[in-house]
Amino acid sequence: MRNWLILVVAVALAALVALSNRPEEDATLAPATSSTPARVTKTAPPRGRETFVGSAACADCHRAQSDAYRSSHHARALVAPGAEGTAPFDESPFTSTFGGTTKFSSRGGAPVVTTPAPDGKSATYPVRYVAGVAPLQQLVVETERGKLQSLGVAWDTRPAADGGSHWFHVYGPKGVAPADSLFFTGSSQSWNHICADCHSTWVERRYDVASDSFDTRWAELAVGCEGCHGPGAEHVRTAKEGKPEPFSARLTRAEPWKPSATGSPTPRAQDEREVETCAPCHSRRLPLKEGFVASDAFLDSFEPDLLRPGRYHADGQVEGEVFEWGSFQQSRMHGAGVRCSDCHEPHSGKTLAQGNALCVRCHESSRFDTQQHSHHAGARAPQCVDCHMPKATFMQVHERRDHSIRIPRPDHSVAFGTPNACNGCHDGKPAAWAREALAKWNPASPARPHFVDALASDRQGSLEAPRRLRQLANDVAFPAIARATALERLGSYPSENTLRALRAALSSSDSLVVYGAVRGAALLPPPQRAQLLAPALQHEVRAVRVAAGKALAGAALTLLPASARAALERAFAEVQQSFAVSASRPETHVEQSAFELARGRLQEAEGALSRALRLDPCSLQAHLNLAELNRQRGHEAQSEREIRAALGCDERSAAAWHALGLWQVRAKQSRAALASLQKAVELSPTDPRFSYVLAVALAGGGDRSRAMRVLEAALKHRPNDASTLQALASYSREAGHSEREAELRKQLQQLQE
Repeated sequence: MRNWLILVVAVALAALVALSNRPEEDATLAPATSSTPARVTKTAPPRGRETFVGSAACADCHRAQSDAYRSSHHARALVAPGAEGTAPFDESPFTSTFGGTTKFSSRGGAPVVTTPAPDGKSATYPVRYVAGVAPLQQLVVETERGKLQSLGVAWDTRPAADGGSHWFHVYGPKGVAPADSLFFTGSSQSWNHICADCHSTWVERRYDVASDSFDTRWAELAVGCEGCHGPGAEHVRTAKEGKPEPFSARLTRAEPWKPSATGSPTPRAQDEREVETCAPCHSRRLPLKEGFVASDAFLDSFEPDLLRPGRYHADGQVEGEVFEWGSFQQSRMHGAGVRCSDCHEPHSGKTLAQGNALCVRCHESSRFDTQQHSHHAGARAPQCVDCHMPKATFMQVHERRDHSIRIPRPDHSVAFGTPNACNGCHDGKPAAWAREALAKWNPASPARPHFVDALASDRQGSLEAPRRLRQLANDVAFPAIARATALERLGSYPSENTLRALRAALSSSDSLVVYGAVRGAALLPPPQRAQLLAPALQHEVRAVRVAAGKALAGAALTLLPASARAALERAFAEVQQSFAVSASRPETHVEQSAFELARGRLQEAEGALSRALRLDPCSLQAHLNLAELNRQRGHEAQSEREIRAALGCDERSAAAWHALGLWQVRAKQSRAALASLQKAVELSPTDPRFSYVLAVALAGGGDRSRAMRVLEAALKHRPNDASTLQALASYSREAGHSEREAELRKQLQQLQE
């Protein structure tokens, strides 16, 4: 019995620390070797509020642009309540299941909101700002210690005839429970941290950890000219002298597109400066430093979300609220050199033409704006965007189009369950019907290769996943964001082939590809990580250096060449800087604790976890990481207390039951341990880690038959999990099931090929 207890503990310890996943934040978070590109030192643009002059200073010399800007959503991204066109404060109430009744009124001429606080009692909060223009406006209220929070109840600005002109909850009629981080006082509704820098210009969060308070400042209330062009003080000063200095972010309009003989424009080289100017506020990303200004490289200030489940479907279509950048990166338009301003007037933000007229500016109307192309006649004919940029609705009323600008692929819907534009309209028909219709319309057009084959095979746990991911990663014809996603996932399938693919990608000239490769290499054993990632510590963009620093936190210095050790310390400093900019988030401190724990700095790890629990007393990851920290110190009673606290916060947490089972193993409570480990599997049957540990415990206790059943069930959810395959093969051999063992060994070999 003692042997299986030791084994169960050993195989699960690393998994406990892995519970401290990277924090998932809202998209609008922002702060103010020879084979790898060397770190580049650039002249830094001027920074600080004194270098900003405000949009009004631009109007004298740039009248046309200023007039267009004043009508834009950027100019009204954040305004004072009571401004023209903002929500009314007329005592009208709104009631939701969790949120109770909210009233909007005035006190002494100042707008206020009376709404249930986290304790359930009504409280009144001053409304400081109104965010957004249409189709909804959210209120920004002040709660305590300088905290500005986004209220979940918003104003629908659409006309009453279109279903608008009323208050509603952005998370649906029920609202959210007070314990949820999405409740208006929760960390996920922090205006200071999550929203401010994309609704104002050059935001300084000014968060103080000790007092949990904000003193947030900005250069301009809304998104002004300098939000996209950079600080303008020097430009204005020199313009008055007759020799204007250019802005740090010098953006130029491209030559207009002209359709070629094929009916589509000839591709041009992509100038990423413009796309990267828009990316910080039109992407889902995490901040890496404070003080971002236009002209900073996107990946030098942020780490972007790749094509992850919950954010994107396997084919890259929008699933969660990811805004536009990640979608546009996938598009053939981006690959052909299209920029944002090819479709949008940059100062007003409006499209350059309405309806199909926008698309035929580049695509020959006689070929594409026809019934022959759309196969829909007259009034039934959809617009180009209906088929190629289908809409998704967020916050109940905000329709946004998918900027991956794709050809509908109902064949992918049949194979992988992804959505398609055809069935978006013809929702009463099966995807196979749409697939057959498109095949009939275009019998001579072969389907283009697509990265969905690789990403879907990984999500489905296919044995083909490693090979397909490598093929995607190595094929420069596919979008960089898809290749980066494949490389990130490849680390889950360690093999010589994986090492070769990651090594090749780490020398790519595309920083996004390198970033994905670093994140993939982070999943490998420390010796392999150190060998691969030492050069990445000196990469030109911060996102790569920070990812490499995090990955190498647990690697012994002796594994690194002496020349890389100074670079590692610099990367560690940048990692800490990335934690500091998001220090108001409990998830940040959880991640910091894992980083410190990997470095063997137990006291610093404990401090980070204490900060996380002050911000969120029910942070499951914080409780479980603190339990692991106490285990390492030999404080088993404190370890149990933290695990029980996690279960008190969420009794349906599979991770907490798993941790309790491991603690019970160490406490030699064998029967209770098996029950807890079983509970974890029942709550999360798709996580092979939980099933594997339960199976090891069962087999170690003499119940090999049941252990094999647990592993067989796990394989149904994740057929390519190497640990599950290896354990089941071993137990099959012991049970004399030679044919099953051979089959499993063959599958293991397939993962290596």
